[in-house]
Amino acid sequence: MPTVAYQGHAGAFSDVAARALVPGAETRGYGSFDAAAAALDAGEADYAVLPVENAIAGPVPRNYELLWEHPALRIRGETTLPIELCLIGTAGASEATIREIRSHPVALEQVRRYAEAHDWQQTTTTDTAGAVREIVTQGYPTVAAIGPALAADIHGGTILARGIQDEAENYTRFFLIARTDEAGAGNRACVGIAVNDRPGSLRDALSAFADRDIDLRFLIARPDRRVPFRYRFFVELANVDDARLAAALAVIGGEQRILGRY
Repeated sequence: MPTVAYQGHAGAFSDVAARALVPGAETRGYGSFDAAAAALDAGEADYAVLPVENAIAGPVPRNYELLWEHPALRIRGETTLPIELCLIGTAGASEATIREIRSHPVALEQVRRYAEAHDWQQTTTTDTAGAVREIVTQGYPTVAAIGPALAADIHGGTILARGIQDEAENYTRFFLIARTDEAGAGNRACVGIAVNDRPGSLRDALSAFADRDIDLRFLIARPDRRVPFRYRFFVELANVDDARLAAALAVIGGEQRILGRY
């Protein structure tokens, strides 16, 4: 049975994504994205699942950096998960009894209007499922968690309200990561590039893709910690094949890495 590492406690959205990407796998929660990636790199798991973008909260930059920092890890697939946030309390609780809600900061941001309408105190936690487990263990009828329905099922919470996110079109995109030296196959790719500090260098790099009919899906800039105010760019691409991708990267030059084909 394959094993999949993810960040969070059992029932977290990353756990839901792991089960969708690798059906029948054993899923294992870790305390941080870094720890999940390190577990995969060390051979403790066969795969890892990392969230990379939420439709409301935006990208998760650290998880692109982790792919760069672990050269043996490659993207092998992706999935987009609809995010239904639930108000989860203890047995006997209701919306009327709640005075405080707990969850990951990103989840709290996604229910901001709903929470403000109830004038609830908000407390941040490391992950959504961990918040559910915590409130069930403590058993306070005035405290609820914001999290997925799976977490309520696993930890014995009571769903007080479903679909409480402020925006109905709420999705998170996840990468499936494997430990391999091969870039993989598929018509999508993610690459990391570091361009020279000169006018037009990023424009020229992106043109190298466009000139070969490679579509730009996503671009994020992250500081290169070795050189102050120098940036590394993570670029997600579509309509990719080996020859055109290799030709584009040859034109761009400099420090670069294919983080996966999928």
